[in-house]
Amino acid sequence: MFRAASRRTGANVAKLLQSQPKSRTRAIYTNATTRPTLQSQFHNARPLATPYISGTRHLTIMQKIGRRYREASKGIWRKNPVLMPLAIFSIVGGAFIFAYISYVEVTRVNPQYHNFPPPVADALRTAVYYTEIDLNPPKALKAYKEALRIAAELDVHPFSDEVLGIKLQAAMMLEKAGLMKPAIDVLERANAETLAWVDAGRAGDAAAAAAKVKEAQGQAQKTTSNVEVDTAAKEETVQDLEALAQYELRQRDKALKKVVGIMMKLGELYSSEHIQEDKKAEAAQVAAVELCLKEMHRRQRLGLPVGSSNSDDGSAGDAWLNLTEIATALAELATTYTAKERYELAMPLYLRALDLIRNAEGSAITCKQVVLLNGVASALVGQVQVPVKSQPQEPVAAAQTVESARQWAQKALDVAAHIQPPVRDEECDLTCVVATYNLGELAELQKKPVVAKQRYTEARELADKIGYQEGSLMAKEALKRLGKN
Repeated sequence: MFRAASRRTGANVAKLLQSQPKSRTRAIYTNATTRPTLQSQFHNARPLATPYISGTRHLTIMQKIGRRYREASKGIWRKNPVLMPLAIFSIVGGAFIFAYISYVEVTRVNPQYHNFPPPVADALRTAVYYTEIDLNPPKALKAYKEALRIAAELDVHPFSDEVLGIKLQAAMMLEKAGLMKPAIDVLERANAETLAWVDAGRAGDAAAAAAKVKEAQGQAQKTTSNVEVDTAAKEETVQDLEALAQYELRQRDKALKKVVGIMMKLGELYSSEHIQEDKKAEAAQVAAVELCLKEMHRRQRLGLPVGSSNSDDGSAGDAWLNLTEIATALAELATTYTAKERYELAMPLYLRALDLIRNAEGSAITCKQVVLLNGVASALVGQVQVPVKSQPQEPVAAAQTVESARQWAQKALDVAAHIQPPVRDEECDLTCVVATYNLGELAELQKKPVVAKQRYTEARELADKIGYQEGSLMAKEALKRLGKN
C-alpha cells in the first residue's frame, strides 16, 4: 500500500517537474525585473514574442471603413460588367468637361470683362447670356441698359471703348434677333452722340485744356522759390492736366474710328433685305468715306501719322484707322457705285484705295491688291458698255478705254500669279475668274473672237476647279453667244 502511494507520489512529482519549465518561462517574461537570477537557468528556452491577449481585437474607424470597402468591392466588376465602366467613364468625362469649362472661363470669358468694373461686368454677363446662349431681346436689352447706367454712376468715360462697345453689342443683339429697325436706331444714336462729342471737343475743349495748362504753368512760375512743396505740387498738377488732355485726344481718335465703323455698318443694314433703303445706305457709306478723307487731311496738316500702322507708340497705335481699314471703306463705297452702274464715281475710289493698300503692304502683297486692280478694270468695262448719253462726264475714246481696262485686268492676273498659299486665298481665285472673264468681254469689244473664246474657256475651267458655279455659268453663256455669232 505504501509502495503504491510512493509510486503515485513519485509520478506526481515527475509530472510536476515536467510542467515546471513552461510555467517558469512565463514567469521569466512577466517578472523579469523581480527575479533576474532565474534567467540563466533557462537560457535554452524561447521567450514569447508578444504576450498572449485574450478577447476580441478593437479596430479603428479607418480600419472598419477599409474592411467594409473591401467587402463591398468584392465581385463588383463581375456583378456590374456594364454599369461600372460606364460610371467611371462618366466621372472622368465630367472632370474633363469641368476642366475645359474652367479653362475657357479663365482664358476667354474673363478677359472680355477685364476692363469693366465688377458691377458692370456682372450686368454684362447677364446681357451676353441672353444674347449668345438664350436669345431674349427684352431681357438682354434691359441688362445692357443696366450696364450703361452702372457705368455712368461709376464715372466711366461715356465715350470710352468699353461704353461704346456695350452700345455696339446691344445693336448686334437686336440685329441677331431680326430687329433691324431698332438696331439701326441704336447705331444712329450712338453715331450722332459720338460725332458731336468729337467735334465739340476739337473745337473748344482742346483749347480750354491748353489754356488750363498754360495757367497752371504761369502760377508755378510766379510761386516763390522758397516754397518747394507748393512748387512740386503745381508741377504735378500741370503734368496731370497734360496727361488728361492727351487722354482726351486719344479717346477722340478711338471714338472717331468707331464712328467710321458704325457708318459702314449702317450702310450694310440699310441695304439689307429687311430694310432695302439704298439711298440711306449710300449716304452712310459716303459719310464714312468723307470722314476718313477729312481726318487724313487733318493729320497730314498737323504732321500726325495718317494710318495707325505708321505709329511707333504701342499704346496709341490703334487709336485711328490704319491704311488698310481706310482703303476698305473706300472700296466698299466703290463697289456700291459699281453695282449702281455709276462707274465714274467708283473709279477714283478704287484708285485711291489701291494707292493706300500698296503703301500699307509694301512688298508683302496680298489678294486685296488683286481685288482692287480687277475693280478698276470692271469700272472701265462698265464705262464702255454704258451708253455715252447716260454718262454725266465727257466720254473717253472707246478704244483707249478698252485697252486700259485690258491692262488693268491683266495686271490683276499677273499680281495674283505671284501670291502663294497661305497668303493666297479663295478671294484671289474668285477674282482671277472675274478678271479672266472681263478679258474675254474686252476681247469681244476689240473684235477678237478667238482671244475672247480662249479667255472664256479659261474662266470656265478655273471656275469649275474652285467650284464657282456662277462664274462657270456666265462663261458657258458667253461661249454659246460666241458660237452663235
